[in-house]
Amino acid sequence: MTDRGLVVACALVFATLFGVAVLGLAQVASTYQWCGQDVAGQLASTEVVAELRLDATPAVVCRSGAVTLAVPIAPVVASVVFAVIGMAISLVTVVITARRVRAARRR
Repeated sequence: MTDRGLVVACALVFATLFGVAVLGLAQVASTYQWCGQDVAGQLASTEVVAELRLDATPAVVCRSGAVTLAVPIAPVVASVVFAVIGMAISLVTVVITARRVRAARRR
């Protein structure tokens, strides 16, 4: 594979993984919003507290008085972490390849 092909492939991988990360974050935001609005109507309560818990078992926790609902988001968090790591690897590969191309042109 040529250096240019490698850069293009890594750029496409970066863009794809960026999309995965954005969709994952959007899902977490949507779950958080759902907790704050729709759960209040279902529990017939006006005060629902939504909190994002990012510990060993990531979840969006909805609290209304004595009622607590934890919506797990571990798969989403794992996909966002995977996407960020993949984006970093793609970016490093592009930088290394660009340096190699510049060095080859100087010769």
